[in-house]
Amino acid sequence: MSSLTINKTNDKVYFDSDGKKLAALLFKPENYDENKKYPAVIVTRPASGVKEQTAGLYAQELSKKGFITLAFDPKGYGESEGRKRVEDVYSIISDTKNGITFLETHNNVDVENIFNVGICMGSAYATVASIEDKRIKATGVVSPIFTNPEDMAKAYGAKFVLKAMLSSMKPIVAFLNLFGIQMFVPLAPIKWSDKIFPTTKMQHLACEYYGPGKIGDVSTWKNKVNFYKGGTGAIEFDPFEYIEEYNQQKKPYFMAFATGGSRPEKLQEFYDKLDSKDKEVMIIPDSHHFDLYYKSKAVNKIVNGMSDLFKRQLK
Repeated sequence: MSSLTINKTNDKVYFDSDGKKLAALLFKPENYDENKKYPAVIVTRPASGVKEQTAGLYAQELSKKGFITLAFDPKGYGESEGRKRVEDVYSIISDTKNGITFLETHNNVDVENIFNVGICMGSAYATVASIEDKRIKATGVVSPIFTNPEDMAKAYGAKFVLKAMLSSMKPIVAFLNLFGIQMFVPLAPIKWSDKIFPTTKMQHLACEYYGPGKIGDVSTWKNKVNFYKGGTGAIEFDPFEYIEEYNQQKKPYFMAFATGGSRPEKLQEFYDKLDSKDKEVMIIPDSHHFDLYYKSKAVNKIVNGMSDLFKRQLK
């Protein structure tokens, strides 16, 4: 089992993102030399996630491949400032880009060679950040959820249920906002009270990672998230709409997903539609979505493949 190790090769750091103070972990390569420049990677975590979970693990393992890496808590998550646990897609994309600005201030970062990585729903955020930020040379995604409104409907029971929720929630959310009240749902059905919400098979698998005493059960993570925020919330976000824009730049792209991951046929479709000057897909057999978050065999294989693609882009 892979785990995140807090030691002398990483530091707790802070940076500004749209006026909010974000907390992050900065990892340095082994045998770090303060007189050298290193390529850098920023890691965008899964929905609801924090830096001490899988994002920090991938940042740690990529640092062993010679990168300076950064895993951060988006606004409102973990130790970062902001409205608590709102999965605001474009706010998190902005956090990713502001994290790159922070990396550029580091004396030992090679600003000509900066990459980004996304995990789960963070894969979609990282992909859009790569489109919008010319400083990003290539993107890697792990166990992606490239969901769309139809897929999100399944998580809430049925398409008509989601449609009814969205139409009815707008005035409700606007009213609750007047009092600073949010509507949260559990990411995983861990407690008996969580089971009153419609859930998918993958949400039940999430208990293997986020459940009590499991590797993703860290003190800064909470099993509740607000997925709805008008047009910028995760429920209505469709990454497939951005493929054409990505293809205009032809940036290198690495994708890894499990045979039992989230809609593997959709992930393959997304990959096949990408027009890149250097792309690679890695399918991990006999595994499910959350296996790729922490299991050593999968993590090591993915990190090796991803770092090799990134290094092919180095100037």
